[in-house]
Amino acid sequence: MSYTNFVAVDGNLTKDGEVTFSGSGTAVLNLSIAHNTKIKEKEEVSFFDVVAFGKHAEYVADFAVKGATVTVIGRLHQDKWEKDGKKYSRTKIIANQLVFGKAKAAATPAQPSRPSDDDIPF
Repeated sequence: MSYTNFVAVDGNLTKDGEVTFSGSGTAVLNLSIAHNTKIKEKEEVSFFDVVAFGKHAEYVADFAVKGATVTVIGRLHQDKWEKDGKKYSRTKIIANQLVFGKAKAAATPAQPSRPSDDDIPF
């Protein structure tokens, strides 16, 4: 049986993106976005952690500035760990595609290409 794991979220970056490199040299771009939803005159804000890998991460890193509008297309991934006998988990979005709109102090890039599964280290 196959299950679908697909998510698309748009929002604004809450801080500049951070690029690091894995032990194998793969670029890892970490982002945090805020998505606003208005339901019956009440505005709700949801925050999402986003990760992009490889050449895709390197390409879009210059556009990942605080306040930039971005649409994230990808899949959900749940990290699980244990610390001091307590179990923790966090769900984040693994980005296949990041499409930037108007940004404060950044230009809009062309549509980035989708990274291959080889660029994702897990």
